[in-house]
Order: sequence, then C-alpha cells, then structure tokens
Amino acid sequence: MKVASIFSLALYLLLLLGTIRGGATSLAKFVAINDVPAISYAMWQALIAALILLAAGFLKTRRFPSFRQAGIHYLFCGTVGASVPNVLFFIAIENINAGAMAVILTLGPIFTYALLLGLSRETIEPRRLIGLAFGFLGGILIALSGQESITSLNSFYLVALLCPVLYASMSVYVSCRISSPEHPLLMAGATQLVSFAVLLPISLATQQVHLLWVTPDLTDGLIVLHGIIGATAYALLFKIIDLAGPVFYSFSSYIIAITGVIWGMLLFSEQLTLAFIVATLAIFSGLYLVNTRRQSVESAND
Repeated sequence: MKVASIFSLALYLLLLLGTIRGGATSLAKFVAINDVPAISYAMWQALIAALILLAAGFLKTRRFPSFRQAGIHYLFCGTVGASVPNVLFFIAIENINAGAMAVILTLGPIFTYALLLGLSRETIEPRRLIGLAFGFLGGILIALSGQESITSLNSFYLVALLCPVLYASMSVYVSCRISSPEHPLLMAGATQLVSFAVLLPISLATQQVHLLWVTPDLTDGLIVLHGIIGATAYALLFKIIDLAGPVFYSFSSYIIAITGVIWGMLLFSEQLTLAFIVATLAIFSGLYLVNTRRQSVESAND
C-alpha cells in the first residue's frame, strides 16, 4: 500500500475515532439525564465492551486472558482504572456540559506525567512542567466556568477531574508493575470484565439495577451503543498506531475534545464562554508541551 494511501486511511480512522469518542460524552449525558443509575450504566457498558474485546482478542490470539497469573493486576485496573472513574464520569456528566467533559478527559497524559514525576520515573524538564501548569490551570478554569460566581467551584466539575486522574493511575500502574502484559485487546477485555464483576454486586446491594430487557427504549439502546463504542475505540487505537504510529495517534485527544464540544452544542445547545475557550486552549497547550519530548524521542527512533 502506498504511503499516501496509508496516511489517508489513518487520518480517516483518526477522525472517525475522534468523532465517536467525542460524541460518547453527549450520548452519556442523554442516558444520565434519563434517570439511569450511574452504577448500572457503568456496569452494562463494561460488560458489553468486555464481551466484544475478549471475542476480538480470542480471534487474534486464540486464547483468553490468564486471571490466575495476572488477576491482581486486572483487579486494580478494573477497579481503579474502570469501575470508579466510569461511575464518577456518569455522575458528573449528568450535571455538567458534555463538551466540558470531553475536554477534561484529555487531561489524562498530563496527569500521567505528573504521577510518573512523583514516582521519579520521569525527569524534570522545564518545558513539560510548564505544560503541567497549563493543564492544571485549564482544569481549574473549566470548574470555575461552571459557576455563576468565579470565586466558587462546581463540585461536579471536580468529580469529573478525578476521571482522568484515575485513568492515568491505571496507565502508570500498567507501565510500572506489569512486565509481560497480555495482548492489548485481552487486557482491555479483562479489565472491563472485572469492572462488571465489581459493579454488579454493588448495583444489586444498592438496588440500582437498570434492566435493559424490560421495556427497552432509546435509552437502553444507547447504553448498548456506548459499550460498542468503547470496544470500537480500542480497536481503532491499535489500528491507527499500527498504520501511523503513536505520535500520529496522540492528535486524537484534540479531535475528541473539539468534536465533543460540537456534539454538546448541537444536541444540548451548550454555549461557549470566554473562560471555557481559554481553559480549552490552556489544556491543549499543556498537552502539546507535555507530549513534546515523548514525540521527539519516538520520531528519532522511527
């Protein structure tokens, strides 16, 4: 295949990934405002994604993940990296703008660098420290923009900010503690399956079970669709990296944020404020500065 054709395919897939993941925040908001419990929503989304990812992983490797060898790792990833942040995500999205949530989720790489820095697994670089400052500033500005008074914080925006922190924690754990990881599809599927297993008893104990097959409607269909989107996003991630590399894939963060804002404006008539625009630009600047060294190293290695 010609280089131009490969790039065109990678760009198409990148735009597709950004569009569906950006739209997922608006999809989640629609489901959440229709009184679906956050725990139950996260539970079904995890199960659907797990089944698809494990099936895809089995077709790729002809085996399933080993819970006997890596059970403790899957438990951590499924709880800290999936169950808790996903429930927090669905709680927050009911009470904040979908576009803001899409932008907040792009903070993952910034928090990852901060955590690695705290563990002395990354070097201190002025350029990347400035990127951290920009990212944190952007997050605070988004939280402030959700309030009528600029001196008070919207607690649900703070809940939303915990999501990329926890996702980053899982990334750091995988990079630091798992020396021989499974195939990515199997790891992702096992993580989602553990997430379902953790949330099911909690959902039953708190009587927050939303049964998809009882009078199924649009909301139930969107829950299933969200699980499919989650699994599809993983598949697209691997394909894009295979075609064009991780540096090219890193641009998906910007596309997800931009399309997330557009979906929020189209579906919920969300308005752009000056504070939100400044916050988004600060986060984008932070992402660029934090990713600069990693991208330079990867480009040099290619």
